[in-house]
Amino acid sequence: MKDFVRTDLYLSIKLEIWRRFHLNYIYTFFMKVKKLILSLLVFCFTLSAHSQSLSAYQIIEKTHKNRDLQSFKSQGKMTILRPTWKRVVGIKTWVKTRDMTLVLITAPVKEKGLAFLKRGNNLWNWQPSIGRTIKISASASNQSWMGSDFTTDDILKYVSFIDDFTHKLLGKETFDGEICYKVQLTPKPNSRMVWGKIISWISTKDFVERRIEYYDDTGKLMRSCVMRNVKTFNGHKVPMLIEITPANKKGHKSILEITEYTLVASMQESFFSIQNIKRLH
Repeated sequence: MKDFVRTDLYLSIKLEIWRRFHLNYIYTFFMKVKKLILSLLVFCFTLSAHSQSLSAYQIIEKTHKNRDLQSFKSQGKMTILRPTWKRVVGIKTWVKTRDMTLVLITAPVKEKGLAFLKRGNNLWNWQPSIGRTIKISASASNQSWMGSDFTTDDILKYVSFIDDFTHKLLGKETFDGEICYKVQLTPKPNSRMVWGKIISWISTKDFVERRIEYYDDTGKLMRSCVMRNVKTFNGHKVPMLIEITPANKKGHKSILEITEYTLVASMQESFFSIQNIKRLH
């Protein structure tokens, strides 16, 4: 009988030890999970607060750093759509930040070899058919490029969204499933822009423009630009498809599709020269 009581007591003590051990283990586990959840909540709150505290200028600056402070070469095509016809233009582009850009036309045959060069605030156009390089005036940068709905400025980036505009944050909106900052850009008094204002939808996630609307001085919408198919290249986000649609021209649209894109660590400044654009093929 005594042996039975001792065995029963032993089992009770062992069971109590096991119970307390596991209760303590479960308590410790849940406390760690609680701390982890609280840490994640604090991080998300801090990130959200930081995102909401960005000014319109800072948003445009982040967009500029992603888009304009990289050196790359690319290849693609521009499709010009009209109610009764379509034209496709082959394009090669080399960019050394936003200060140096060279664009070469590779197709169609009759326009092959045309080249456009930007160095600082200077723009040139090489026309092999007449063997001449023509200086492009600043005012002409707002005109149609290659007969498309893109302007020369859209392609060669003559105007700076940072330096040539004032900025106002209008709030946030969703476009194409992306939460975006909605920013209004108003040309400064000395700007050469023909637009009365520009409204840009910029993704809060990657600071890539998803939509841009261009208005005249009376506030009338003149054209819209949509960016899609965003891909990542060494941390840089690049829209591989850009569509320009005039607001007052039914059946008109121009689509720029990038098929090859390569970041280049270093390009010689001599590549971006009037002499060199004559040698490109």
